Amino acid sequence: MGKTKKNKIRPAKVNPIGIPSLRDLENEDEFNMENSNPIEAIRDQLQCSNVEEKINGLQALAVLSSNKNKVVNICSSDVIRIAAPLLVEPNNAVRNACAGALRNLSVCGVEVCENLVDQDVLTPLLVLLNEYAKEANWVPEFDEKLTGQLGLKSDIFLQSVNLLWNLCESTSVALENFNQSHILESFIRCLDYKVFGFDIAISVAQCLLVISEENPNSWNVFNNHVPEFICLLNIEGDHSHTFLRTLAAGILSNVPALAAAYVNKIFPALSATFDVNHRTVLGDITSTLPLQQQPNQTELEVKMDVVDVGEETDEAASLRRRKQDLPTDIEIQVKNVGYLLEAQKVAAEIITNQCATDDDEWIDNDADDASDNESVHDYDSNSKANSTTNLQNTDKLPVEVLEAIKSFGFVEKLWHKAKPIQDNVSQILRETSYTLLNKVKSLRVSCLLCLQNLCNSMSTEDLGGPTAIYAVWLDLGQQVFQGPQDLILLEPSTSLMRASLEHLKKSPELFAQMSENDLELMLNGVNKCTMPEIRANWLRMLGTLGCLLSERLVKVIIEFILDTCSKEQDVWTISESIDALMDMFSDNDWNQIVVELNFHERIKALEKVFKSKIRQQKRELNERYPAVLTVRTNLSRFVKYVESELKKFSSTNGT
Repeated sequence: MGKTKKNKIRPAKVNPIGIPSLRDLENEDEFNMENSNPIEAIRDQLQCSNVEEKINGLQALAVLSSNKNKVVNICSSDVIRIAAPLLVEPNNAVRNACAGALRNLSVCGVEVCENLVDQDVLTPLLVLLNEYAKEANWVPEFDEKLTGQLGLKSDIFLQSVNLLWNLCESTSVALENFNQSHILESFIRCLDYKVFGFDIAISVAQCLLVISEENPNSWNVFNNHVPEFICLLNIEGDHSHTFLRTLAAGILSNVPALAAAYVNKIFPALSATFDVNHRTVLGDITSTLPLQQQPNQTELEVKMDVVDVGEETDEAASLRRRKQDLPTDIEIQVKNVGYLLEAQKVAAEIITNQCATDDDEWIDNDADDASDNESVHDYDSNSKANSTTNLQNTDKLPVEVLEAIKSFGFVEKLWHKAKPIQDNVSQILRETSYTLLNKVKSLRVSCLLCLQNLCNSMSTEDLGGPTAIYAVWLDLGQQVFQGPQDLILLEPSTSLMRASLEHLKKSPELFAQMSENDLELMLNGVNKCTMPEIRANWLRMLGTLGCLLSERLVKVIIEFILDTCSKEQDVWTISESIDALMDMFSDNDWNQIVVELNFHERIKALEKVFKSKIRQQKRELNERYPAVLTVRTNLSRFVKYVESELKKFSSTNGT
């Protein structure tokens, strides 16, 4: 029960700057006003022979991709199928606009990426990337007219790599097609940031991180390029260096042979990433944001107002468009801070993957056909207690990994990143249009999940001891009850609380001061929560607390779990609750409570409800189905056991 699945590295699929250009915003307003059917208008523009019309259509497509409703309409039309071949259009400006538009669409989610693949974006995309691969001596150009930004052909490559990265992360079809393209070798040489620049090197590294994940077809290639990755593990500098170094560590950790061979190089690189104080960095950037945001916008607006496009050549028009999209100084600063936050997020995910055990795959033995006789054996409380994984007594990690985690103090570093940032910094970020606040949230989620995995993989002492774990549990509880109820953070927070509480089962003295009012906070948390996963965490924690608290509070918990399960619709939540309830009887029969609450009759009624819901929701349980069946079997035994113990108790007390 309560196992933690592997949390594989998932690079954030967001614009590193996160600020739509003013040109895009202006185009969107004009587009909405002038076209009652914008998708049909885009369709016409893309099929036009005029280069400028095609570019305008592609830019409009890029703008519409920020509107969820429009994305649905785009995917249900044939616009993507019409646009995709423009990736190999002879005109580079068209290629660039097409790659940018499709990349924007690809960040809209897995279903959109699947749609892009279904509409055959991969064929022209891989043809385009293969052109760069065949040009063995190709290196990017940095345009002096664009303050040293990537030239047009180089930017096409950058946008295309980002598009490929999103598609490969979202669908196995894209990954299989990439494996067959044999262009992986050419990608690896793009990691040389001194030649290709950080924009390309980082995007390629993010793509390779996805490609290397559980993809044995790629591992031989990576094995042949170890020196390049080891070199990247040693780079130092600003946040872009930090991000590239961390991505290189992630790629090595995704290749089993390399992960085992280079533990002593991967973990020092991750430690260096965590050593950067993100709170200080965020404090510095937020002191700049309110001062510089508005003046820069005004300056850009003035520049755009004076442009005369009447007699422009195609080349001049392309240059003008790219100049208008140039990042401002503050945007570049925000981008670099985003690199740091993403680097630390990836570092947490690497440790999560390194610490995930392989014993969390359930054996799917369908017990639906088991006879009643197989599920009515007497419930043995000692056997039940011993069957529960005793997490706090043993380490499950390879010795080298465990020693690295301890020597570099990763538990403390992760906890530092998992805590909320300062309120004033958070407020400033909330009031701006930047995506840094979301990146901070993603970092916190990854660190909380990593700590949860460490709780499930390390001994109590190696985690810092019961007192330290209890302090984390209390701190998380305060964040959950006193902070904003953000469901994205609430689930990993309660999961970590649940995992940490498992280590405190032998330390009831820490909970001696817990009152009914304290308990009431948790009960209210369950009642108010709309997410089954979080409710399951709460209820599981209540069951653990029931093994630690006084009989008066235990009675409150048992009655609450019974009442909650009778109203709960989600069978997984019921399963977790029942399992927690049975745990409470492992060391104490609570006979008086059983009598006072009419427990025997209520648990029998709950058993019927539980079995009915299993039949109804069987197909939705997926890999959880065997675990639920185990609880069902144990519950049948438990009911018989309670009945037997109740008879003994009644006989002894003459009732």
